Amino acid sequence: MSDEADEVSDARAYYRKILPFYRKEAVSRAHLDFWRAMARRLRPRRILEIGSGLGRITAELSRVAPSVGIDVSIEMLSEAARGSRGLFVAADARRPAFRPVFDLILAPGDPFSHLTRLEDRRRALRAVARQLAPGGRFVLEGLYRRRHEVAYPRRRIRHDAGVLEIEETWLPVGAGDLWHARYRYVDRRRGGAPAILSAAFVARAWSPRTLRGEFSACGLRVLRVLGDFDGRPFREDAKRLIVLAVTATASGPEPD
Repeated sequence: MSDEADEVSDARAYYRKILPFYRKEAVSRAHLDFWRAMARRLRPRRILEIGSGLGRITAELSRVAPSVGIDVSIEMLSEAARGSRGLFVAADARRPAFRPVFDLILAPGDPFSHLTRLEDRRRALRAVARQLAPGGRFVLEGLYRRRHEVAYPRRRIRHDAGVLEIEETWLPVGAGDLWHARYRYVDRRRGGAPAILSAAFVARAWSPRTLRGEFSACGLRVLRVLGDFDGRPFREDAKRLIVLAVTATASGPEPD
């Protein structure tokens, strides 16, 4: 099996393993208000979500414009397609699945982080550029980690049957942007024993110092880099890294 097929297989296996817990976690990670406001402001004719998972964001944005979600997880795509708005397609982000017809392409939760080889990530960025309509926007919620941050505060997510607790630890791998991530889920359900699962994967984060060059080399021009969903500019101590980009040939400023 090739390295390319290995990465797809690893991502599928990881999400298949955590799916019972991810169903509950995904609710708190969707940040629907941000993506909804982005779509309403840009008024796209068609929207593509990369790494759509269980489809919450694609379904919500389909109220704004026809929306397509792609993912490599067959299990999550099947759930997303059941009784949901939007169209869901099994596709590898490293290859263009469509013609350049999308005015807005978004990648919440950084599905590119599972592409640990730089060339694979560049292929995915080039695929984005080839699917953007003229004047279209690409918005990436990129994985951002600081070297001194290892353990993160425990999260508690309430759901109908109890509380899901999530512990996460990120350990740097070497001197680059690779990280070993380990998650521990404890689902404390009322009237029963807790369900416990540990899962791990290797991810590639984005470096603020090199991302503009990476985008440029793949036919994309970075317009703005945000530090959180409230629109604040990115700084080194930011909680998040959100990139707004257009094709390299596009002209004009980012609309207010």
